[in-house]
Amino acid sequence: MRSAFAVQAWAAIAPGLQSQEQWLRWAEAPVSPVGDTEIELPHVPAMSRRRLGQLAKLAISVADQVLLHARGADIPVVWASRYGDAEKTLALLRSQALDEPLSPTAFGLSVHNAVGAQHSILRGMRANSVCVASSHCVPEAGVVEAVGLLSDMEQESPEVLLVCYDGRLPHDYAVFHDEPASEYAWAALLAPCPAGSEGFVLQAQDCAPQGVDPAAGASALPHGLDVLHFLVQAQRHSLMRGHASGQWMWERVHV
Repeated sequence: MRSAFAVQAWAAIAPGLQSQEQWLRWAEAPVSPVGDTEIELPHVPAMSRRRLGQLAKLAISVADQVLLHARGADIPVVWASRYGDAEKTLALLRSQALDEPLSPTAFGLSVHNAVGAQHSILRGMRANSVCVASSHCVPEAGVVEAVGLLSDMEQESPEVLLVCYDGRLPHDYAVFHDEPASEYAWAALLAPCPAGSEGFVLQAQDCAPQGVDPAAGASALPHGLDVLHFLVQAQRHSLMRGHASGQWMWERVHV
């Protein structure tokens, strides 16, 4: 896969970081955000807002900010999260273990595509809404899906919204954290990269190039935020992410 794509608009949120100005300052010396994020969604009806967990609020917040820049109000959306709303899932498992009745509503809000489903209902969107999860390489899975959708769209100027989000695992699952734990969400409006402009390429490689250590792709940031840092930090020209059978290579390109 070697299709160049452009980021036409983006937004992100994490503890202490909400505006693009704050994120661009963060990109000069990035650290993993800590704490909780205060977020309000005054544009979401109160009854719908009560159904949203913290992670869903973060994801919907950035999705709605970026959608303001889209040419159309109903475009495909790819939702990418490694864990989804693990708090809701764990609460259901606890209820099941105690032989308590399970709430159909709680189940519906706990599944991995619940955030995307709630958002599409809120916005009245009927275009493709896809939810992906991919262990250590969630942003890569999201971009692959988004670029695939772009290539299938027949309109003259296709756009796809990519939303990446994750949070800290619940206390009972915290032992499974294998990267810095932080809650965050970011969204990017992706489009084909026109000739003569700057863009990005994501390529799958079967193995690390000779002399390159896949571990060099490790970061002090959650991988999702490391990818965001690569996208917004113009001085960063590449990003490598190793996995069990090869690696992903991100490059900043001029096509």
